[in-house]
Amino acid sequence: MSTPPYPGSPDSPEPTAPLPPTHHPYGAVPPQQPGVPPLPPQAPYYGQQQWLPAPPNDGGAIAAFVLGIIGIVGMCGYGFSLLLSPVALVLGRTSMKRIDSSQGQVAGRGFAQAGFIMGIIGTVLLVLGVIAAAVFFAALFSTDCFGDGC
Repeated sequence: MSTPPYPGSPDSPEPTAPLPPTHHPYGAVPPQQPGVPPLPPQAPYYGQQQWLPAPPNDGGAIAAFVLGIIGIVGMCGYGFSLLLSPVALVLGRTSMKRIDSSQGQVAGRGFAQAGFIMGIIGTVLLVLGVIAAAVFFAALFSTDCFGDGC
């Protein structure tokens, strides 16, 4: 009974084809295997993910967001900044329409939506404030307490 020769011994047969490498150090491109589609030409090295730049934000969306914040936060200081809330509401709505019709060329829908919502809240508070002021002044001037000392 004969034993098979060891792979490194001089009387062992040579392999017919070289074995493919098991790994590719440092992102080197592997050789093309049959039946595997080729790598895309834009990838500089094997396995790199290609990222596209983000589309720019719409300026109206940022403006609606900022005006909405100023309108809501500034209502604590005499309430005059609530006058910015209807502007934020209109800017936010028009910006959302512009972003939706741009087919991904313009971003910032979240900013526009946040400005629109803060504009709604601020406008409702503005209307309630105007109603409260009107009721206050109507009650104040309906009494005849100016001058004759009720």
